[in-house]
Formats: sequence, C-alpha cells, structure tokens
Amino acid sequence: MNDIEAAPGEGYDAVVVGSGFAGSWAAKELTEAGVRTLVLEAGPPRRAEEIPDRAVSYAAAAGGDDGASWPRQPVQSGHFHFRPRGPHLFVDDVEHAYETPPDRSYTWIRGMQVGGRSLVWGGSALRLSRFETEAADVDGASLRWPVRYEDLAGAYDRVEELLGLRGTPEEDLPQLPHGRFRGEPPVLTPAESDFRRSYRRPGTRPVPVRYVPADPGAGGWPGFSVQAGALAAAERTGRMVLRPHARVTEVTADPVNGRATGVRYVDVTTGVRHAVRARVVLLCGGTIETARLMLNSHGPRHPRGLGNSSGWLGRGLMDHPLLTSTGVLEGCSPDAAQPWTGRQCGLLVPPPQPQGGDVRPFALWVSLQRRVANGAALGGIDAQGEMLPSWDNRVRLGDRRDRWGVPVPVVECGYGPHEERMYALMRREIELAASVAGLKDLAVAGALTAPGGNVHDLGTVRMGASPADSVLDPHNRCWDAPNVLVADGACFPSGGWQNPTLTIMALAARAGRFAAGLLRDGEY
Repeated sequence: MNDIEAAPGEGYDAVVVGSGFAGSWAAKELTEAGVRTLVLEAGPPRRAEEIPDRAVSYAAAAGGDDGASWPRQPVQSGHFHFRPRGPHLFVDDVEHAYETPPDRSYTWIRGMQVGGRSLVWGGSALRLSRFETEAADVDGASLRWPVRYEDLAGAYDRVEELLGLRGTPEEDLPQLPHGRFRGEPPVLTPAESDFRRSYRRPGTRPVPVRYVPADPGAGGWPGFSVQAGALAAAERTGRMVLRPHARVTEVTADPVNGRATGVRYVDVTTGVRHAVRARVVLLCGGTIETARLMLNSHGPRHPRGLGNSSGWLGRGLMDHPLLTSTGVLEGCSPDAAQPWTGRQCGLLVPPPQPQGGDVRPFALWVSLQRRVANGAALGGIDAQGEMLPSWDNRVRLGDRRDRWGVPVPVVECGYGPHEERMYALMRREIELAASVAGLKDLAVAGALTAPGGNVHDLGTVRMGASPADSVLDPHNRCWDAPNVLVADGACFPSGGWQNPTLTIMALAARAGRFAAGLLRDGEY
C-alpha cells in the first residue's frame, strides 16, 4: 500500500459516494441540474454481458449454498441469488470482512461494484404509504418520519417513470399507493387467479405484484439495473465523472465550523491515496458502509464520528423479518406452471389499514404453480413485516483494520419482543391463506429469517425532526454538517413492511435535487 496522498486534491461541486440505487439517483438529479459531480465507487465496473438473463428460471437455485464450496464467500454464497446471478456480483467476504458477536449474528449481503446491488435486484417496487410515515403517532414504537407521504410522492413519480414500473392501480387501498405504471401487469398462473378470487380478509385483497421489468435498456443493460436508468441519465449530461476502484475512507471536515470539505479515498488497484474537495458530499454507499464511514470521520467538531452529537449514529439497524413456507398444490396441473424467473411475480396481499396493537402490519407474498417437484406443482406463501429500530442494534468500529486502514465494522443486531410476537401472527395468516390456496403438506419455517438475510438493511443514520434524537434533518442533511447528505437506506427512521428499494431511490432523487438547489443558490 502506498501511503503517500496524491496532491493536490481535486475539486468538484458535489461528491457522491456509491453508485447503486441511491448514488445513481443522487448523481442524476445533481448533473441534470448543472452540477459537476464526482461519483466514487469502491468496486469495479461491470459489462452488460456479465449480468445474467433474469428470465432464466431460478428453480434449481432454491436454498442457496452452505458456504463450504465458496471459502472466500461463505456469507454471500448463502443468498438465493448467489448462484443464478453469479459469484462475481457479490463481495469477497475475506477481503471485506466484518464481525458479529457470537450470539447476535448478522448476514451482510453486498454487491460492491458500479451499479451496486441493482445488478442482483429482484425488482419489487413499492411505495410507503402515510400509514408507515405516521406509524409512530399510533403506537409510539419508533421515531416519526419527518416527511409526509405527500413530500415523497413527486420523487416516487420521477423514479417510476424512468423505471417503467409494472402494476395495477388500486384506488380503494390507501395502504398501497399506486404509482406511474407502464405496460401490462405480471401474468398470473391459474392457481394464483383462483386464489385472487377466493381469498377474503377485511380491508385488503390480493393484487398483482409491482415490479421493474428486465427488458434491455441503455447499452443493453437489463432494465432493473441503474446502468439502464439513472446512472445512464447522469452520464448523458457530460457532468458526471465516475471513478471505480475508489474506496472512500473518510469525510474531511473543517475543524472550526464542522462542515465537510471533501473526502479521502484509496485507489484499490494502485494503493495511492487521494483527497477530493467538494462543496457538498452525498453518502450513498449502503446502510452499514455509510455508518462505518461516518463513524470513522471524526475530528475536533465531530469527536464521536461525523454528525454524532445525538449519539444515534450507527444505532437503529433494521431488516425486514421474513417468514417463508412451501406446500404442494394437489389437483393442480404442473403442466400449467410458469417458472419463477428471478423477478417478482405472483400476488401481494397488503395488510389492512393499521388499527394499533402491539405488532405492526405485515404483508403476504403468494407464489403458486411456479415450481414443480416430483411431478407436483408447488406453491409458497411468505410474510414480510417490520423490525422496530432498537438502540441496541447497531454498527460500531472494531479494533481490527482492513487492508486500507479503516476499522472493520462490528454489526450487533437481533430481534426483540416485537418480532417474536410477529412470528406467531405471521404463521397464522400464512396457514389461513394456504388453506384458501389449497396448499397441502405445508412447511412453515420455524423462525424468521436471520437479521440481514432479507437484504433490506436500513437505519443507523436516521432522519428526524430534531437534532436531539436523529442524525439527519427532513432533507437528509446532517444536522452537525449541513453540506453532508445521507440518501441511502441508512436514513430510514423505521422500515415499514414494504421492500425499501423504491423509497431509497425516491429519497436519493429528492436529496439530490435539494442539494442542487442549494448549490445554485450559493448556500454551499
């Protein structure tokens, strides 16, 4: 490693750390507003031909691997998408190590490359509703979101229009806000159509899933990748400089006023260290990496880490608890099965409007007649719910350092009483839905997926209405360093039950547009 910092440092209007869902949308909004933007990505670039066709059936990949065959990827190889998408799209666990306590394991799935985890995304795209942003007003179990659904609606519109979202409008389900849909909704199997007609639950009903298709986009990239969407749009402006192999190690700050002055990064191919000056810094590298970077960015005005005056930096880590099940569809022709193809398909049953209680709402995902085994059609019903943000679920810096000199993160995360109560309710709803679907020999998992296993890592740099109990303001700005914005999943104060990817992109688009306006007005 060459420890000599390259000098003099470069200067940009904005630096974006990360090129995945959040970073690409932040860069798009900045560059389209005329802002000269540097995007730093820790991993390598990819080629469109390296991304497998998502239309290939995933049936043979069910269950993932136990890790024994992949000694450098023991964590990553356990993920469902590892084999069909390819090990090259997942990190090397040995080189990118993290630690967990023996009794609080955490599964950290990562795609460190240009495009990030968009290259292995299943494509599910759901908006939060006002019931999630206002949940704390009902039960007081989390910090209230400092933004309303109406504050996010315009950003949702812009993201969905570019993605080409598929779905059906459901005007009488306010807990499932509809978006800007294009094209036909997914095709249902005969068993799914029967379930849709037969299932009854007050306040809700099954609807086709909402997803982003894999149709080729810009440069032959699949439509679910950011290379086909936001990153391509940013590149077309001519105002984006994208630098792969650039691992950011620190956000630099003025020792007097605490504002960010830029970032330091290491070129992982040469070992040369660089400094970049910037008027504004947007952190979009992923929930755990963003917390780690901010904790490592300490100085006179930020002795406990950048923006940590409230003490909440690194705290409140969340995932979405998932309970899975499978069964046999007796009397259902396997010849009519439509294979699950690695994108979202089948039905979604959103929860009814919340009425309070000691467990937050959860949804059902219903996939019937998509797999065949031993001459029989199979089905599955999964329940996905919300993990409450806990002070004790956190990311902190360990004593060991990686090859670039940054402390290895220690991830401490586990379920609490809320999630334990959720399991029993989820199991009951799955069993009721399975009886309607005609699923026999139903096997329901004996526990929720372990934290991290659903790959919906959220929290650790939460936004709020006051610097006393949050790290970010309602515009995603760091209270203690207002020219630093965090626009990835780290900013979530609570998770809702919905897959978070669409909301991450919408928040990043909103934050990028806001930062561009302040730059234009001379605020930074």
